[in-house]
Amino acid sequence: MLTAESRWSRRGLCHAMLALVMLVAQPVGKSVADSPCPCGADITGCWECGSWRSYCTGHHGKLRARIVRCGCEYECHFSGTFFKFIAFRYSVTLQTTGVGDGVVYFRASKNIPFFGGSFDTCGHATNCKFVANYTSKKDRGLFEMSR
Repeated sequence: MLTAESRWSRRGLCHAMLALVMLVAQPVGKSVADSPCPCGADITGCWECGSWRSYCTGHHGKLRARIVRCGCEYECHFSGTFFKFIAFRYSVTLQTTGVGDGVVYFRASKNIPFFGGSFDTCGHATNCKFVANYTSKKDRGLFEMSR
């Protein structure tokens, strides 16, 4: 026969087990920290199909990127070609300037001494389209990517 004290300890153990089962059985998904900024698009991931074009010289080439979200900013790792065979890579932080209607608006600045100094970028991206204008002391042009 169970005493009142042992019934309470059994009941407490049952509640503890139920709480543990409920904790373990929580659905696995993205946490708030992993979700995109409110009202913006999810621009993270790989962008494999793209190009860049200089308005000043007419030079152009292939462009790709890998974008990783850090808060409401994004680390963008560009790679591409210049003169069809010279590879380049650089990373820049895209600072979010606005979000809404499935669009993320951003700006960035990066000093690249061997390519004309400071490059300023301003653009926007949706889940499947990335468009940004760049300017420097000696050049200006366009980055376009899709996925």
